[in-house]
Amino acid sequence: MVVVAIVVGIKIGLSLGISILLTSVGLGLYLGNLPTSFIAAITSEDAWVLILATYTIAVLSELYRVTGAIGELGRGLSSVGDPRIGLILIPAVVGLMPVAGGALLSAPLVEALGRPIGLSNEVLAYINLWYRHTLLYSYPFSQILIILSQLTKIQILGLAAATAPISLLMTFIGLPTLLRLGKTGRQEPRERSSKDLVALVPLAIAILLLMFLSQLMGSWAIPVGTSLAIITLMKLRGSKKHLAQSLFSRRVADVLLSVVAVILLREVINNSQLPAELSNVISSSGNSEIMFALMSSLISIATGSPMTGLFIVVPLLSSLGLNNLKTVILVHNYTFLGYIVSPTHLCLLYTAEYFKANLTSIYRYLIPSALAVIATVTIFYSFI
Repeated sequence: MVVVAIVVGIKIGLSLGISILLTSVGLGLYLGNLPTSFIAAITSEDAWVLILATYTIAVLSELYRVTGAIGELGRGLSSVGDPRIGLILIPAVVGLMPVAGGALLSAPLVEALGRPIGLSNEVLAYINLWYRHTLLYSYPFSQILIILSQLTKIQILGLAAATAPISLLMTFIGLPTLLRLGKTGRQEPRERSSKDLVALVPLAIAILLLMFLSQLMGSWAIPVGTSLAIITLMKLRGSKKHLAQSLFSRRVADVLLSVVAVILLREVINNSQLPAELSNVISSSGNSEIMFALMSSLISIATGSPMTGLFIVVPLLSSLGLNNLKTVILVHNYTFLGYIVSPTHLCLLYTAEYFKANLTSIYRYLIPSALAVIATVTIFYSFI
């Protein structure tokens, strides 16, 4: 119901943020928990960290665009080799950072590399989103694998090793779109200079400060580090006019509205009986491993968070003695891919807003890729 409402809103011309906000308010009114969910949302420290992190990262990305630093970035990155290699590696490496809105950090780099070879907004958005999650899928320091390890008592390095081939599979599944469309574009002749890589400095500052400050400040290190990156970019080539344009940009406002709406939607769902009802459905559905995986995937699609599905389904698996490596990998696969394609997935929302890409057009590339991974993993584990 949630997914359908959001898609219908987009189809009738509403922005992503407004569609999600209207869905959140409507669902909250229907369930009767809108006031309590709203209070829970505005009093949550995690929510404010997410909002501030989203805003500062969105401003940094917009500042790259309005100052023209994105052009420097493109010239610098294209001077170091085939841009299509960078289109695979950059979002994948940046995706290892557990940063809310991290998709906006890699988006300017993807745009700088992909635009000169003729990639459309929809394909650029797909590449940024898909490859951002390839390494993260099996990354042993990701929150998802850590939670899975804690809930199932399966050693985390064992989980990482078992899921690594699926990360590789995801990489290969994205290649046909990238390589086929990359050949159709025309590389514009231009001078290339490694000096243009100085435009990477603000992004490097944001990443390094996150790594060093996170032990002291926790998640607050994200907006702090990004704010310093904004100051650095301003020093390099910005002006007060550029900063004002970025701070009050409609792009930034749309992204901010999206994250606020998603926070409210999650509170509405979490403060309802929906998770408990889904848990009852799973418990009464039998011991089908695929059924457990599907239900976890549906929860992730509805909430835009893989954690909710895992917290509901994995304890049930343990209680039924089904928390073996095979079943856990199936549940993880369905949950993670459901999370990637969810219309409330923040990375998808940020990416679509940045590239001004139509969500349904992105799904033309995203859904077949996700289904191909799920089908391959399901078939493989059906024979072992």
